[in-house]
Amino acid sequence: MQIVRELRKVSDKQIIINLPESFYAVEVEILVIPYKGISRVDDKNHWKNDFLSISQWDITEKEIKIPSWKIEYF
Repeated sequence: MQIVRELRKVSDKQIIINLPESFYAVEVEILVIPYKGISRVDDKNHWKNDFLSISQWDITEKEIKIPSWKIEYF
C-alpha cells in the first residue's frame, strides 16, 4: 500500500497535492483533517512529575492523569 501524507496550507479553499512519479493507484481516498500543531512543554522536568504520578500503586483509575500530555483535536 502506498501512502502520501503531507501537511498543507489551505489557499482559497483549495489544496494541491503532487503525487510522486512512482505512485501507481488510479483511485484514492482523501481525508481532510484540520491540523493543530502539538504544543511543546516548556518545562523539560515535567516528565518527572508525570512519572511519579503514574508510578504509584495505591491510586485509583480516576487519579491516574498525566497533566503535561495534551490531547490533540481532530
